[in-house]
Parts: sequence; C-alpha cells; structure tokens
Amino acid sequence: MNPPPAATPALAAQARQVFVRHLIDDLPQVLQRLLDDLQERIGEAVYSEASQRLQDSRVRLQTLGPAWLAQAKSRWSQSLRPATPAVPGGTGGNPLSLVAEEAVESQILAARAALVAVDNGHEALNELRLRLQHLELTDELDKRDPVLALNVMQALVDAWLDAGLTRGDWQHNQALLHKLVAKVVAAGYDEANRFLLSRGVLPQIDLRDLVKRSGRAGAATPPAAAAPTGVPSRPGGFAATGFRPSGYGGLTHVVPLRTASGGAPLEPGPAPGLAGAVPDAPVDGRQVVAQRLSRFMAERVPGFTARYLPATAGAPGPASAGSPSTTAAAGSPAAVAPPAWLGAVALPPVDWSSLEAGAAGAKAQARALKQAARSDEEKALIELVALIFDGILSEDRIPASIRVWFARLQMPVLRHALSDASFLRDEAHPARVLIDRMGACVLGFDPSVPLSALEAEIKRIVQVVEQYPETGRRVFELMLQEFQAFLGRALRPTEPLQRVTDLAGQLERKGALTVQYTLELRRLLGTAPVHEGLRDFFFHTWVEVMAQAAVVHGAQHAQAVQVRQLAADLLWAAATKPTRHERAQVIARVPALMAQLREGLALLGLDAAQQEVALQPVSDALAAAFLSRSAAIDPDWLAGFTAQLGHLEAVLTDGDGDAEPVPLSRESLELVTGEDASRITVLANPDNPAPKHLLAWAAALPLGSWYRLEHNGQPVVVQLAWQSPRRQLFLFVTATQHGFLLEQGRVAHYLKAGLLRAAQTEPLTTQATRQALDKLQANPERLLG
Repeated sequence: MNPPPAATPALAAQARQVFVRHLIDDLPQVLQRLLDDLQERIGEAVYSEASQRLQDSRVRLQTLGPAWLAQAKSRWSQSLRPATPAVPGGTGGNPLSLVAEEAVESQILAARAALVAVDNGHEALNELRLRLQHLELTDELDKRDPVLALNVMQALVDAWLDAGLTRGDWQHNQALLHKLVAKVVAAGYDEANRFLLSRGVLPQIDLRDLVKRSGRAGAATPPAAAAPTGVPSRPGGFAATGFRPSGYGGLTHVVPLRTASGGAPLEPGPAPGLAGAVPDAPVDGRQVVAQRLSRFMAERVPGFTARYLPATAGAPGPASAGSPSTTAAAGSPAAVAPPAWLGAVALPPVDWSSLEAGAAGAKAQARALKQAARSDEEKALIELVALIFDGILSEDRIPASIRVWFARLQMPVLRHALSDASFLRDEAHPARVLIDRMGACVLGFDPSVPLSALEAEIKRIVQVVEQYPETGRRVFELMLQEFQAFLGRALRPTEPLQRVTDLAGQLERKGALTVQYTLELRRLLGTAPVHEGLRDFFFHTWVEVMAQAAVVHGAQHAQAVQVRQLAADLLWAAATKPTRHERAQVIARVPALMAQLREGLALLGLDAAQQEVALQPVSDALAAAFLSRSAAIDPDWLAGFTAQLGHLEAVLTDGDGDAEPVPLSRESLELVTGEDASRITVLANPDNPAPKHLLAWAAALPLGSWYRLEHNGQPVVVQLAWQSPRRQLFLFVTATQHGFLLEQGRVAHYLKAGLLRAAQTEPLTTQATRQALDKLQANPERLLG
C-alpha cells in the first residue's frame, strides 16, 4: 500500500470521528454498569443511612442518565468541529482572571479521570498522537484536540453536571466510573489506530518520536520535565517512559483549590463519611488522615512529605513538578542513621509520679529536641509526634494509670521516628501497631473487668522499650510479638468456655482437613476404574475419618497413617480379581479390613447400626469385584497411590482454602463436652452467605478489642477473647464470663447490620493524628515555631 500524501488532514479528521463514535456507542453500557453496581451496593450497605444515600444516587442516575448520555454525545460531537485559533498563553479571555470554584472542582474531577484513562491506554494514545502529527505535519496536538483524555473527561464531567447529576453522585460512582470510561477511551484509541493502519499511516513507529520536542525541531525535552505535577510514577506506565504524554493535555494547570465549603480538596475515591466502592466495609480513616497530612505538610514543609509521608494520590498538589513533595515516598529509605545532634541534647528530667507531671516533662523534652533540631523537617516531625501523643493522652477513656505508660513511650518513639522515616508513612510499622493494639484492649473496656494484668504487661513493655532505645525498630517488633502472646494467655476463657473453644477448634481443623483430603484423594484416584459406591464412600465418609484421626492423634501419628493406608488396602480389595488365588487373598483379608474400617468409623461417633449403613457401599464394591471381568487396576499405579497416600500430610497447608463450615449448636457442644453450655450462646452462620469482603472484615478483628454486641435486642459489652486458627470462629466474652461463640459468616452479617460495633472505630494513632492535624491547621505557626 502506498504511503499517504505528505499532509492529509482529512484522514486525521476521519480518525478523530472514529474515536468519538466509539465513545458515543459505548457510553450507554457504562451507564448500565453503574446502575447495576449501585443496585448491588444498596443491598449490601452497612447502615440504612448509607443505603439511602446510594438509593438516592441510583434514582437520580436512572432518571437523569439518558440526559447525561445526550449531553456527552453533543459535547463530543461538537469537539470534532474546527475550533477557532487559541489565544497564546490564555484561554480566550484574561489569562489572570479568576475561575469559579465550581469550575475548578469540575476540572479536578476531569483531571483524575484523565489520569486513569491515560495510564490505561498510554501506548495506544502515543501511537495515535504520532500518526495524527504525521498526517497534519505538526510537532504537537492542539490542546483542544478531541482525542486528548483531559478533553474527553472534561466533556463527560460537564455533561454529568448539565444533566442535573451532582458531584456527590460522581464520587459515589468514581472508582467504577474511572475504570469503565478508561477502558472505553483506550478501546477508542485502538479503533482509531486500526483505522489509520488500514490506510497505511505509519505502520512502523520509531520509538524516538515518543520523546516530546521543544519549539526547535529535533530538540528533545530534558528529563527534568518528564512527568507533570502529581502524576504517579508506575512501572510500565506513562511516567516510566520518560516523557509527558500529550493525552494528559493541560492537566498541570489545574490547581486544587478549596471546595465551596472551605474544606480540603476533593479526594480520589469516596469522600469521608460517604459510601465507597465497598460500602459495607468501614471507612479507612487512616488513608484519609494520611492524605490530609500529606497536603498540609507539602504546603508547610515540602521536604517532609517526600521523606516521612506517602505520596498523595489524586489531584496534583500546589508544588511544582519534580519537587521533593511529589516524589514517591516508596523510593525513599525506610530508615537512616540517627541525627548526629540527637545524642548531644541535654534533656530535662521528668517526674513520672503522676500523669500530669509526666506529660509536662515529656513536652519539655520535646521542646528541647525541637530547639536543637537542624532542619525544618526534623522540627516538624518532633512537633507532629508530640501532638500525636497529646491526642493519645487526652483520651479519657484510657485509665490514668495506663495513660502514664503511653506518655513514657513518647520519647522512645520520637527518637526512633527521627531515624526511621517509615514511622509515619507505614501503617503497619510495629511501633504504631503496638500502640494501637494496647489502646484497643483498653478503650471501651467494661469497668467491672480488672485491668491489673494488662496494666502490668503494658508497664513491662514500655520499660523494655525505654531500656533498649538503640535497637530501633527491632525492639518494637519484639514487644508487639510478646504483647500478642500475652493476649493469647491472658484472654484464655475459663474452664467451661475453654473446653468449648478446644472442641470448636478441633471441628474447624477437621473441616479444613476434610476438604484438603477430599481434593487430594480425587487427584490421586483420577480416572482409575474404581467402583462408584467405593468412590462415594471415600469422598463422603472415609475422608472425614482421615481428618478426625489427624485432629485427634496428629497427621503423622501411626494411627492416622494407618487410617490413610486403609484407603489403599480397600482399593486393592475392591479391584477386579480375575484369578482364584487373588480372590482367596481377598476373602482372607476382608474380616480384618472390615474390623479396621469399623474402628475408623467409631472415631466419628457412629454406633454399630450407623456403621453398617456406612459400610454398605464397601460390601457392594467387594461383591462386584468377584463378578467383574473388566481390566484390573495397574499394580504399579496402585503402588504409587499407596505411597502417596501414606505421606499425605506432606501436601497439607495451613491456609483456609474452602474449608467446610463448622457445624455448631449449643446442644452438640453439650453432648460432646459433657459440660453445661448455658453460659454460652452459639450463633451459627445464617443461610445467606456473606460476601468475601465482609468475611475479610470479620477475619481482621483484633484479639482483645472491645465491642458492643446486640443479640435479640439485648446490647452487651463484650471482648474478643478467642479466635480459631483459621478465623472461622470467634468467642466474645462479657464481664460475667458469658460467651458468644459466632461463626465467621454471622460475625460478618452482624458487622454489616451494625449489631456488632467496635468501641474504637479507628486505630488510636490515627485518631490522635487527626486531632494533631486539626490543631496544626488551626495554628500552623506552631509547626516550626
């Protein structure tokens, strides 16, 4: 095919029409997906208030969605018309004129959507850009070009608002909306490229053309201008290619001003307090606080954000491109050497005889460190950590006798934070987790529960941290492990409840092993010629015997191994026996084999009559083996099967897998344990299964935390005292030692319905950081003062 003429703008215009037509054709599917997603989330919303917000949003989208489609179609179609020449350096008016806050907020929404679209289809966009430039003999696309992602998204946002939908509606659907529209835009780029390729436009693209050029021909843009402000650098993404994509358009000119209400700039994803992509999971306040803190520190102490805080996702901040505040925090070292001046500071002594005196002394020491600090970043960190501990110590739900030990952690944590840059950035930092776990065990506790043991453990942990400050992160890791071990011992239920939890743990492990044994036995048998009745006996009865033996005796115990070997012996006995000698061997071994099978069935608690019923398929298989004339089982295969079955414990894993639900009831517990179970309420899984994200929420509940549990309309204060190894069973205990044993699915549904609510809705350090940020925003001068 002959190459196109030197300049064919008509062909470029047709390619843009192909792109826009694809957008218009696919947008109705986006609307339908949004409506379906909202309907799902309405049914799974945790509280009625959240459900109502989602319902209102869906009604508006269903009513006004067609108008949005029409508005978007009109705007995209109008973008294909020839535009008047742009005014250099401006937008057609006074370049210094103010822009309405509503317009800026709309630009921010469009900018965030454009980021996702460009990142999703950057390769196809770059190819399309080069082909259009080749056709039109230009070095750059016009900033108003309809193929640029920012222009596509700006038209979409404007159409959304013109149709009567709100910015709140956009945020309700933002996560899925970004994803769906990004796919549509990327597919549109592919369509336009295929159209141009079919016309012979640049079948081969020189990758050197991807480098953006300045006004001089052939002069490449220097690497310093590679990425625009706020663009996240992702491996393989557009920022990694070393150039700024044209599809990003004029995104760097969008400044995230305050919202009309005077609050912080809009965040990507759901706004705090609104239902998000997973409406029935708790709002992650840690991420919200981290974003607020990152923005605030970027304005006040630019270098602080790059080193100590994660990069803020979402709209670009006010800092310029390439500044430290926009550097991905993940690339900075997690720990550095302690500042040289730290060891030379003479700190005033602290009187720990009372909480008030100790807190005052800790503040004095923090002020001394701040005065000795050598940089604004260090001063800001010292002030921030001091304010975080002020927030912790102001929590009056923590007894004063325990708060004093939290206060004594301030200086060790502050010294560590000055040398470990990940303390504020990493939510899983052991120092933060340790404080949060100790706080969760105290906040919301029942006053009638003695705290002497917990207080003694917290005291011991703090004293160890104070004694070994030079070990840094390691001492916090060890103390966190020891505190978790302490909870496992201290929260051990009383004797009646202990027997119940022991039995429940065995039932859980048996269910998990049953599934794993079944899967492995199916794999080993494969398509071997095995009697169907015998297969059914293996998969529905004998795997339970194998699992029970492994739980009672241990997977490698001789008796458990023997039970597994019985499966191989039974398979040999039930195989076709064409010769008289083989049949005589089976007849001689059947009585002992059946006796061993009955012993195994007795492990399940089956009586003689039930054992006979369970063994009937085995008897039928043995009888059929004498009459069958089909091919016998390969002896080599049977030998391999026997060997693998004997070492079946080697394939077992500790993962949850698809373990069978634990069959629980108060009556069954009383029957097996012989204990009076009147002091325990057993709540099995309901008939309707819980979604996976709710099950994950339940599995993440920390041991020792306090909750308000409402069952049958009766609210009680409970503490999570025990979790089974696979987090399928949870024991909540009241101050009077009444236990509530819940399966994981019931816990998930109770969390969703608000029948189980944590006394502390967010980690202690997150709550304290939020309070510290409020103080800094009200009085920013104190940060470096």
